Amino acid sequence: MEKQKNKFKILIDQKPFDVEDQFITGSQIKVLAQVPTEYGVWLKVNGPEDDREIENDEKVDLSKPGREHFFTGKKSTTEG
Repeated sequence: MEKQKNKFKILIDQKPFDVEDQFITGSQIKVLAQVPTEYGVWLKVNGPEDDREIENDEKVDLSKPGREHFFTGKKSTTEG
């Protein structure tokens, strides 16, 4: 009998996704969200800290308790 793989539940731009792998990269999140590759990806951080930007090749561990909330959008290149 095969051991069933755990699915990790995440949210990207308020939409739920089930992911089979424990780690997901910024690039994979963009593919799931169907957003342009030049968009940025951020991991929502609870509390006073800023949300964390996830690079394309950066791996995020989904095995921590709770559901990870990611959001995507255009990176702001200029201030003011």
